Amino acid sequence: MTLLDSSALSAGQPTPSKPFVVRGAEGRFAAHYRIMGFDLYLKLSGQDTQEQFSVFTGVYRQHDGPPLHVHYQQDEEFYILEGEFLVQVGEEKYTLKAGDLIFLPRNIPHGFLVLSETAKMLFLTQPSATTEAFFQQLSQLSSTASLEQVQQLHLAHHMKIVGPRVSVG
Repeated sequence: MTLLDSSALSAGQPTPSKPFVVRGAEGRFAAHYRIMGFDLYLKLSGQDTQEQFSVFTGVYRQHDGPPLHVHYQQDEEFYILEGEFLVQVGEEKYTLKAGDLIFLPRNIPHGFLVLSETAKMLFLTQPSATTEAFFQQLSQLSSTASLEQVQQLHLAHHMKIVGPRVSVG
């Protein structure tokens, strides 16, 4: 059996040359996005993982959550750090609490609603694709941006809004 030289696996791809720490209320490369009233922090960039995945944390309040949407080129995982979330994937709804993880396959509509007073989530998108650019651009939209403007941004990043926010019941 022939083993591959590990340098061949990462040829041409920049990777961090040393370990790094990203503190709780910080984002990698100072990336902090305020979107729809909640805060997202980039913790691990696609630049760090050869574009394999990106990791974010979100800090939320009761009733926060995005509209039902679909990713056409990425899978997502939500890991609940604090609080309680109602997550919809397709037609199914799941109540998740601290320590729970849900896998959200690409091409299946999903969204969430925060049920508790406050909540925190770690989420991962894979591959990274344009997720970081999407959040940066979304955070720069005016609070009076139209649904059409938000939808155009989703479409530019291979996503689509397909329904309203998740609701209880």
